[in-house]
Amino acid sequence: MATQKPARVAPRNIQFKDNVDIRQIPRNDEGGQGFDGQSWDPNLHNKGVFNDKPKKQKKVVIAIVAAGITVLAIVIAVVVGVVVSQKSSTASDNSLSYNQACSPGSNQCISSKGLYCPNGFCVCSSSTTWNPTNSTCAYLKYNNSCTSSSQCDSSLQLVCTNGLCKCNGYYTYNATNSACALILNNTLTYGDACVSGSSQCKSSVGLTCSTGNCTCTVTKAWNVSACSCPSGTFLNSSSLCETQRKYNASCVVGSMQCDSNRGLSCNNSQCVCDTTNYWNSNFEQCYARLNYSEACSYDSDCIPTLSCPTVAGVCNCSRYLSDYTCNCANTQYFDPALNQCVSRASYGGSCTASLNYTCLLSLQCPSGTCNCPTGTSWNATATVCK
Repeated sequence: MATQKPARVAPRNIQFKDNVDIRQIPRNDEGGQGFDGQSWDPNLHNKGVFNDKPKKQKKVVIAIVAAGITVLAIVIAVVVGVVVSQKSSTASDNSLSYNQACSPGSNQCISSKGLYCPNGFCVCSSSTTWNPTNSTCAYLKYNNSCTSSSQCDSSLQLVCTNGLCKCNGYYTYNATNSACALILNNTLTYGDACVSGSSQCKSSVGLTCSTGNCTCTVTKAWNVSACSCPSGTFLNSSSLCETQRKYNASCVVGSMQCDSNRGLSCNNSQCVCDTTNYWNSNFEQCYARLNYSEACSYDSDCIPTLSCPTVAGVCNCSRYLSDYTCNCANTQYFDPALNQCVSRASYGGSCTASLNYTCLLSLQCPSGTCNCPTGTSWNATATVCK
């Protein structure tokens, strides 16, 4: 039997279509690795078989770098902490100075300098500050800025006033000694700062301290060098200012009880005008006495040498004629300069030249001396020229 040869099949070219569908490669959930967004090209036209998205790659790189920096920072912090801890834990008591690392609550800071360790570093207490000059914690000195009196050196009598260390109220700053000096009683003058209720102000001039400054009492006012009662008042026996008294009121001679603004003074224990003035009841005021022929109401209105006739109402001589002109005695004449009758000069006496009436009757005054007229002589017995 003849052997049968297999049939020959003509070769055929098999080729994938150009536009073949790309099949998604499934995620490998079990391996934790997936290829979302990756595809297979059966024709291998795309030589990069797996295509990754660029944005995802960038995020991965950034995350890795950030993680590295964080780890490095932690390592550095640990190393520094270990070094500081080792250094502070090994320091002996009272050996560390200002701002050096220490174990909180320990005695490693130099206590003689006022240092202690509350939070890992040697610092001064809240009431003192570090003085680099003396290398110690110290209280603030005069005029240093402060926020509390506890910061100022109380041994120097300092307190915190308006943000600065100043002397307390019982002391004043002495620039010569650069120190606060005690204020002695009765030494401060008007306007000086003082402690309310103290005796620091000069009581001898009427000062008192009730508002932090030396002032006069409510009823008095400062007058250059002392407290005095305001105008129109006087200091009475109760040390109070009393309104000055008016005309004819009783008073103490030499006091200020009479109203000086009205021209009154105390004379014979009564408030009256002085001898050169008279009391005007209409205006309640002392006025200068009136001269000859000036209108008046009372004799006291006129100067002492004149009177005030009721009918005429003008100042006149004590003797006057029916027409109310001045009528002095025969041995007198009216002197307008003095507003009064004055004695005439006798024979040989001084007179006002050419004013014969300044001499006694029958005499003349040709050259300042009273003489008899020519052809007559003086009769001393009759006091006339004959």
